[in-house]
Amino acid sequence: METGARDTPDEDRMANELRLAVHRGGGSIDPEKNYELRARLSPLQLPYSRVQRILKECELNERNNNTFSLPMDFGRQLVAMVCKVRTDNLSDLKMRLAPLLRQSKARFFNRHLFYETGLIEATLPSKSPLSFEDLNQTLRTDSVWCKVTESAIIDLEKCAVLFKCRPQELREVTEKLRQCSYKIMHTEVGQCPKKPLVDLTERQMKRYKEFRKKILQDEDVVKIYDNVRAL
Repeated sequence: METGARDTPDEDRMANELRLAVHRGGGSIDPEKNYELRARLSPLQLPYSRVQRILKECELNERNNNTFSLPMDFGRQLVAMVCKVRTDNLSDLKMRLAPLLRQSKARFFNRHLFYETGLIEATLPSKSPLSFEDLNQTLRTDSVWCKVTESAIIDLEKCAVLFKCRPQELREVTEKLRQCSYKIMHTEVGQCPKKPLVDLTERQMKRYKEFRKKILQDEDVVKIYDNVRAL
């Protein structure tokens, strides 16, 4: 005879979202290191004890998983892509994706059009709104001391910025930015195009977005980097 209350569909859904956030966040159960997990935990929608149990299970399950970069071509070399995947069986993942690639005139192929770089998403708390010029000047000044190779304003109203650095210096640069009062939202070693971005027609963009959406439906696909300029 069962004595415990059954989980509701919403509770099951939220539990699965936590598991997926851990998986796609590199296997880390630390919200400070896993941006996706932090987003799912705020606000906390499950009992704390249940969350801790789920995270412990995830930690055990993730021990056999590794992160890989999977280069692809879409539309007969129209778009170059790198899929960041996390799996315990890369061959099996490629077999799962192969039919979709064939249908979409895509393939696993590396044209060496990307380079690895450290990516740091952050915000700069400010008591009063900053102008674009003021924020940009602050970024330039801080970038020199923090060993940042490139910086950009993502959202002026929120003072959200993106920093790039050498992959091997990601941890050091992140710590320096914290010392400069930046609130770090997310860090990763990502992929950036070496050459100018590709411009797609509206029809090509629609097809490509549909393809991306289908690829991302596989839970082992964490993120997609490409060389496409947004419309």
